[in-house]
Amino acid sequence: MLRLLFFICLLALAVCAVPSLGAADPVKPPVAPVVSAPLAVDPVDRDVELFNPNVYSLDESGHGPKHVTRSPFTDPASDIAREVASVTWLSSLIFLPFLVLPLLLLLYVIFKFRDTGDGRKPATFTGNHTLEIVWTVIPCVALVLVSIPTWFILDKMEAPPEKQKDRMAVRVTGKKFAWDYKYLGIYKDPKAEEKQEIAVGQFLGIQEPLVLAKGRTVELHMTSDDVNHAWWIPPFGVKKDCIKGRDTYAWFTPDTIGFFKGQCAELCGDGHGLMIITSAVVEKPDFERWLALQRMKDDTFKVWTTIQPPAGTAIDDQALREVVTGFLAKGRSPERQYALRYWIACNYATLQRVPPPTGVSLAEVFGAAKGGGATEIAAAIRVRRAKVDVLLQGLVADLGPATESTIAGSSTAAIAVPGAQP
Repeated sequence: MLRLLFFICLLALAVCAVPSLGAADPVKPPVAPVVSAPLAVDPVDRDVELFNPNVYSLDESGHGPKHVTRSPFTDPASDIAREVASVTWLSSLIFLPFLVLPLLLLLYVIFKFRDTGDGRKPATFTGNHTLEIVWTVIPCVALVLVSIPTWFILDKMEAPPEKQKDRMAVRVTGKKFAWDYKYLGIYKDPKAEEKQEIAVGQFLGIQEPLVLAKGRTVELHMTSDDVNHAWWIPPFGVKKDCIKGRDTYAWFTPDTIGFFKGQCAELCGDGHGLMIITSAVVEKPDFERWLALQRMKDDTFKVWTTIQPPAGTAIDDQALREVVTGFLAKGRSPERQYALRYWIACNYATLQRVPPPTGVSLAEVFGAAKGGGATEIAAAIRVRRAKVDVLLQGLVADLGPATESTIAGSSTAAIAVPGAQP
């Protein structure tokens, strides 16, 4: 009976399959996919992503963060972190037998000498001096083996080698709930009588990253403005307390290009969880370009406040023309034009991470219709950036090419504009 039922089922499947096979569509030649040419990326947008990436952005799946806190043991990004990871793995290997062997011995004793109900009496003894000496000497030897490389790395972390000439210093100041960075000895205008060092911190309430050059040693001089904080980016191998009224120090040499994320590691108040630390490590030419852009940042602020009026307010085209003209009056070299375009794009990238004011939608902040989504916001930003670009082109054409006297009076440094022709 079972064989008969099985045969009937097979026959029914065959009958159902035959019509579907007969009705199959004729084979069509494959259609070659249409490959569109990739859109050219504006060098300004590339620099914004390089120097000011969005720490809150999601990955391609849209379900997780794009930038995660990397492990110092699997993804070290500095010389100090690599040595710390090596010593940690060595210590783990040396101490691993002390964790595994006692457990194996305990399991062996439990099963080997369990009561089997045959009436045998357990052995009794008071001690074994040889065994006690052995299990005391072996841990002591293990501690000595671990302490030697640990002592050297701890001593090295105190100060960079004197032979290390390519270095810079950054003043790190913690405060509720952000970080201020001052690049010691690197001035906005080296020729000014009152020299002002380049500094970054928060812009529009968003923490700016600490930008570093790959292969250049950085010394961190740390303190706090209020309560205790701790500066910690795991891939750099650095975690140091920032204490009010005291200076603490750390150093490392970043050796990996990328964007790195950390966190304040000292409970400092209700905003402690939001006190994120970020750092962008770039090539040395890119770092020099970033410094040059920082030197011109202040000059672009009037243009920014004019192109980005309060929500619901129209842009004053005449006022925008005047402030752009004032910016060009200090110099209209390609480097200054690029700096203006960069800071407008960079500020818009930061502004998109800021919660809108109460009663105002995010789209309205950028001049888009209320309720507009990401597409409408991006379009509105492109329109405003294009206003500045058109004004720059028109005013530079009216004023003529830059002369030596036009640039000499400005506090600028040469920018190797990406994609620009020499």
